[in-house]
Amino acid sequence: MPEDKPLPFHSFNFTLIADKRPRTAFRLKAVEGGMYELHVEKGSASNPTSQFTREVPVDVAQRLKDALQEIGVFGWDESYGDAKAPGSRRWTVNTVFKEGVFSISSKGGSDAPAGFDAMLEELYRLDFPRPAERAAVGNSTGSGRTSMPVMPTSMGDLAAFMSQGGLPDLDSAELQQRMKDEVRRMGPAERKQLIDMLVQSGMGTREFWEDFFNNL
Repeated sequence: MPEDKPLPFHSFNFTLIADKRPRTAFRLKAVEGGMYELHVEKGSASNPTSQFTREVPVDVAQRLKDALQEIGVFGWDESYGDAKAPGSRRWTVNTVFKEGVFSISSKGGSDAPAGFDAMLEELYRLDFPRPAERAAVGNSTGSGRTSMPVMPTSMGDLAAFMSQGGLPDLDSAELQQRMKDEVRRMGPAERKQLIDMLVQSGMGTREFWEDFFNNL
C-alpha cells in the first residue's frame, strides 16, 4: 500500500508581547485523525484566557507552511535584538517539523526580520487577533462624523469589524475582493465554520451569508 503523505509539520507556535498588550499565542499542532488543532490564547502562560480551539484540515497547515516558506520564515536567524525601540516588543517562533528530530526557532525584540509583517498577515487569516485599529472618517472641519473601524483585511477580522461598526458596505469592491481572496483559500469545513460564527454572532442569517459567499 502507498505510504501516507507526510504532514507539513508537527507544530507551529508563535508568541507575541507588544506595546504593553497581554501575551498572545498561536499554536497549530497535528492531532489524531489526520487533523490539526488550531489554538489561540491571551494572557500569561501560567494563567491564559483561551480565545478558541478548533480542528482544521491538513490543507490549512499545508497552506500556512507554503506561505511561511515563501516569506522566508524558516531561514530567519535564531535571535534578533532591540536596536530600534528597546523593550517594546517580544516574540518567538518555533516550528517542529518532526517531533524529537528536527525543529527551528527564532526570537526577537523590537527588531524583526524581513517578512515578519507578512507572517503576521498569514496568522491573521487564521484568526490570530489583529491589534485594534481605527481610522478617522471625515476630516477636522467639524462635520460631526465619528471614527469607525478600519475595513477588515481578512475574513478572520470580519466579525470584529462588524461588532464594532455594524454591517460593512458589502457593495464595496475592495471588501469583496478581500473576501474573494480569503474564501478561495478555504475548504468547505472552514467556510462552514465561518458562516456558523457569523450566524451565532447575530450578524445576518445563514441564508444571507450562504448566498453572499456563493456570489462572491
